[in-house]
Amino acid sequence: MRVMVVDDERPARDELCYLLREIPGVEIVGEAGTGEETIRKFRECKPDVIFLDIQMPDALGVDVARELELQGFTPAIVFATAYDQYAIEAFDVNAVDYLLKPFREDRLRETVQRLKKRLEKNLEGDQTIQTPQNSTDQVQTQEFLAKLEQIYTSLQVAEGHDGKLKVEENGKILLIPFGEILYATIEERSVRIVTRERSYLTNYTLTELEHLLKSSFLRVHKSYLAQLDQIHAIIPWFNNTYNLIMNDNSEIPVSRTYVKLFRERMGL
Repeated sequence: MRVMVVDDERPARDELCYLLREIPGVEIVGEAGTGEETIRKFRECKPDVIFLDIQMPDALGVDVARELELQGFTPAIVFATAYDQYAIEAFDVNAVDYLLKPFREDRLRETVQRLKKRLEKNLEGDQTIQTPQNSTDQVQTQEFLAKLEQIYTSLQVAEGHDGKLKVEENGKILLIPFGEILYATIEERSVRIVTRERSYLTNYTLTELEHLLKSSFLRVHKSYLAQLDQIHAIIPWFNNTYNLIMNDNSEIPVSRTYVKLFRERMGL
């Protein structure tokens, strides 16, 4: 399986290439760091699969995929993204897959197995991935474009702050407006929700809260989920990380694992 890896940050690209080379049957035939470079190098190396970053300096990954299709190519594309799954529900994993950052080796191997099955199916049907030539391929192309349109739309939707989080306390169910939440943090085996007025110990996990809360919330550390609109100041810290001063003057860290996404979301 011939693979091209696209990411604007060299460390992320190197990590993914390293993990892919550990999987039998995978050959890295090209790398790129921008949308323009991706399209140019695709024509040169003609990969079966592209692992494509969602956000790059000059383009969104979905726009790059659209451009490839308009030029007559429909490779198998795996989007690499720091957005959580709620934002990319349009994916049909049998045709187009996704990987969440930071990459997990077991999840990557699962993705590669799906891709191998897809390639084998195309070979059995005497079809090529890159160039649609018959009516079946044309239908697949249209379905592919429809998925990309759904993904593109879902990533562009700016969600509001009108939701409320249900929190149980002393036999009551409290409704906490999303907009009042500063951050959430792991406390022993529970998660504490912090607002400017007070905090609440809950039975949620941070992963569950990532799905429940709106898009202005971002995982900035394995133990912290922050509301970006409630950040008062950003302080550069060691190893290119940051500390965040929230609107209640509390301080929370941005770890190296999540710093790339944080910079992207904050335009740093």
